[in-house]
Amino acid sequence: MDTIEDYRTKLKEIADYAFSHGFKAIGAEHFKSGPPDTWDKSTLDKFHVACHDGFKAAQKLIITEIQKYQTLLRNITVELKELRRQRNKKEEKETLLKIQIIERRLHNFSHMADGIAWQILGGQIHLARRLHIQEKSPKFLDSSNLSHAVAVADELNKNPNDFALISDLTSFVQIGDLLVRHGKITTVMELKEGKVNDLIREFIDSIDKTDKKITDEELKEKFDENTVRQIRRVKRQQERANLAIDVMNNDKGTDPVSGKGIFVGTPSIKTEYYHEELKNLYEDLQNKIWAYTVVDTCIHIGMYRDEGLMMAAFTIPFILKEQTKNFIVVDWVSITENLSEPLFGKPFPTEFIIDILTGKVKVIIGINVDALIETFNTFGLKTRWLTEKETAKRKQNAVREGMVVVNKKGIALTLPGTQEVTVYGGTLSKIIYDSIKPSNIALSFLSSDIKYDEKGQMKTDTIKIKKEHGTLED
Repeated sequence: MDTIEDYRTKLKEIADYAFSHGFKAIGAEHFKSGPPDTWDKSTLDKFHVACHDGFKAAQKLIITEIQKYQTLLRNITVELKELRRQRNKKEEKETLLKIQIIERRLHNFSHMADGIAWQILGGQIHLARRLHIQEKSPKFLDSSNLSHAVAVADELNKNPNDFALISDLTSFVQIGDLLVRHGKITTVMELKEGKVNDLIREFIDSIDKTDKKITDEELKEKFDENTVRQIRRVKRQQERANLAIDVMNNDKGTDPVSGKGIFVGTPSIKTEYYHEELKNLYEDLQNKIWAYTVVDTCIHIGMYRDEGLMMAAFTIPFILKEQTKNFIVVDWVSITENLSEPLFGKPFPTEFIIDILTGKVKVIIGINVDALIETFNTFGLKTRWLTEKETAKRKQNAVREGMVVVNKKGIALTLPGTQEVTVYGGTLSKIIYDSIKPSNIALSFLSSDIKYDEKGQMKTDTIKIKKEHGTLED
C-alpha cells in the first residue's frame, strides 16, 4: 500500500487533470473577463477540449488506483479470516485498521470520479438523483466487464469533443455502463457482449421497432427461464436509461425510480451557500490547531489539524450538549459516501480538499435541531417537533425510508396552502453536504408551489424540481 505522501501525490495528480486542466489550458485572464458563456467560440471550444483531455487522463489513473486497492482489499480480507481462525487479536486489530484505510482510499477515488460526473451533469444534483437507483452492492471492477467498457470508452474518447465516463468508477451513477458527454448532449450507454446478449439485444430491438407487447407466456415459449430473466433485466435497464436521458436533456420526463413525471423549473430563490465560512476556517487553521464557527445560529462547524485532531471527536458534541439534547453530528468526510455535491464541485483550494480526504484536516459539522426549527420559523416556514406517537405513526405509513428522527421524534413543516409534511434526510443533506444555508432552504420551501395530501404525499403525479436544490420532496 502506498505511503500517505505517495497517496497524496496521486490524488493531486488526478485532481489536476480532472478539475484544473481546462483552466490551465486557456489561462486565468479569461475567467477574469467573465463566465464561460460570455467567451468567444474559439476559447470555449479550446476549454471544452482541454477539460475532456483532463477527464480522460484522470479516468485512466482512477482505474489503475481502484483496481490496485480492490486487489489489496480482497487479499487482506482473506488474511483477516485466517487471523480470526487463529484468534490472533493483535494482528486482527492491525488488519482491520488497514482495511479501513483501503476502503477510505477507494471511497476517495470514486469521489473523484463523482466530481467528473458532476461536471458532465453541469453541477445539478437533481440530475445526479435520476442516475442513482439506490443499489447498495459494491462494484469490483474485475467482475464488472471492465475491459469491454474501457475499450468502448477509449474509442469514443478519440473524439476530442466527446467524453465517456465509466459508471462503475463512480459511487452514484447506477444507470448505464457509460455516462457520455457528446457536444451539449448527455447520455448513458448500456454495454452488452456475448452471443446470448447479442440475441437478447436483437430481440428487444425488433420488439421496439414494432411497438408490439410480448407476454410472459410468449417469452417462455421462445427462451429458457434464465434468458427470460435477462431479457426483463435488459429491458428494464434500457427503459431507465431512456427516462434518465430524457430528463437530463429536456428538464422534464419521468423519474426512472418512482415512475412519476418530472418538471425542472428555474429556481425563484438564489441558492446561498456557506462555502466562505468553510474557507475562512481553513485559513484560520494555518495558524491554529482548531477553528470554530456557527452558521445561521444552528450549524456548528469545527475544523482540526495536527494535535487538534484529538479534539475532533468531542468538541462539537460538547458545545451542542450545553445547548440542547436534540442535535446531530457528522464527520464531513462521509460526503464521499453520500449523493450530494462532491467536494471537488465546491469552490475550495485543491490542497484543502486533499487534506480532508487524507485525514490531515478533519471537519465536524453539528446541527442544533431545536435551533434549526427556530430558524425555519423565523424565516416564515412553520416547523415543529412531532410527538413520539405521531412519529411512530408516520414511520409506519411512510412509502420510503429516510425520515429524520432525533430522540424518537420527527419534524414536520407546513408549506403555503398545504397540510403538514414530514422532513426527510434530503433536507439535512442539503445543509450538511451541499453547504446550503438553512435560511435559504426555508425560503426555497416557501417559494414552492407543490401541493401535498394529509399523508405528506404530493397531490399530483408530477415531481416538481428546482435546479440547484434537488427535489423539494426530499
